[in-house]
Amino acid sequence: MKKYTILIVDDEARIRKVLVDILQLQGYDTCEAVNGEDALEKIAKCIPDLVISDINMPGMDGFQLFSIIHEKYPDIRHILMTSYDVDKYISIIRKYNIGNILTKGAGLNLIEVTGYIQSILSGDIFGLERYFPDQPLQQKSLIRYSDAKYVCDEITAEVPKKLQPYLEVAIDELVSNAFFHGVLQLTGIPRELWRDDQQIDERSAIKVSWVQDSEKIGVAIEDPRGNLKKTDVLKWLDACREEQIGSEHGRGLMLVRKLIDRMIINIDPGKRTECIVIQYLNKNPDIANKPLMVHEL
Repeated sequence: MKKYTILIVDDEARIRKVLVDILQLQGYDTCEAVNGEDALEKIAKCIPDLVISDINMPGMDGFQLFSIIHEKYPDIRHILMTSYDVDKYISIIRKYNIGNILTKGAGLNLIEVTGYIQSILSGDIFGLERYFPDQPLQQKSLIRYSDAKYVCDEITAEVPKKLQPYLEVAIDELVSNAFFHGVLQLTGIPRELWRDDQQIDERSAIKVSWVQDSEKIGVAIEDPRGNLKKTDVLKWLDACREEQIGSEHGRGLMLVRKLIDRMIINIDPGKRTECIVIQYLNKNPDIANKPLMVHEL
């Protein structure tokens, strides 16, 4: 198995040390840079597989560094990190078509971060199991949207009651999007004309997976079409920030992002789309700073 090298770019030594310690324990080789200029010097000498950089740094910021790396070293994967509200950067994020921004601070979950890094490095982006190691997944396939309620009831049965409404709305929105936008491609057709009992071919069935441990619950909804685009997700995020969003598909995704702790979108264009939601059980859903995880092969 290939041993990957990761370059950490941050002007705070404490942050660099935390990330280096975490990544080395996971078996990665690491190197460090204190700012964007230092990072480019390090890259010129030894090209890493992945760069994880802070956004706000003296001199060159993370977006500028991302742009240079993308132009000069297109094979290097890149993740940005920030301790500020990710949504405030949405217009710039959309400009650079960036899908991977993690948050620093108390909300940093090590299993979550290392699982996401592993998926980006390997290109194996799909699968709820990487965020729930050693936990068995449950799974069902849906050929009618009307059956989603029964699966949702099964998923949320063991969840604290205060969280059930949030998860129910999120699962319903994602299943609805997968059916009507992903498979049936009814975008633009009024919702009242959609049939909730319409049956789709079993080869186009929506796959719903879920798993729970002592800290969190995760649900993945996958459709076999891959019609969603990262550029559209970022456009909807940007429009939502300005409260100008007009697409029902986009409103649903933005509602899920606001309700649930983590939303992860994985896209293999023309093949499949997977939307993962993760909710931590010991807190109320809120709109606090959340990472942006939209990965397109």
